[in-house]
Amino acid sequence: MKKIMATFKANYKKPTYWAQIIGSVLIIGLAVSTVFFGVKIDTNAVVLVITAVGSILAFVGVITDNSILEDTGNTIKTKSNTFASTEQTVVEALAEAQAKIEAANSAAASQAEAQASQAVVAAYSQAASAAAVGDTATASSAATLASSLVASLDSDAQSDAKAASQTAK
Repeated sequence: MKKIMATFKANYKKPTYWAQIIGSVLIIGLAVSTVFFGVKIDTNAVVLVITAVGSILAFVGVITDNSILEDTGNTIKTKSNTFASTEQTVVEALAEAQAKIEAANSAAASQAEAQASQAVVAAYSQAASAAAVGDTATASSAATLASSLVASLDSDAQSDAKAASQTAK
């Protein structure tokens, strides 16, 4: 925290410092809204938003005779293409990370389904073995377990299908 305060005190009168902070906030905000909230923003719109913010800051700086604010706005306007390019890079990185997370979740779900199927096979196998040796209590118990596992798998499959159809809408 002390380092942040020292940096602030050393730079708060520098327009490039404020341009970097405002640019970073804009980039992060636009990237998050694009990736996580599905807002469709193309590069031209990003440049327009950043240029508009810079113009507003410069305008307010001129009206209030605040040279730091005016210079910050002008710096943001000048660097709008660079900021837009950075925002696109951040969006691509976030989208890639999100895709990797979804793939990992999908792989984990597939593995869980395979393990559940193996449990069903094992329960039916145990029921068959117990029935073959005449242990009706164990056979009945294993058969009941197997059928409840199958019912659970069917329920999960129906939930997944319903969720997939709702996502497709």
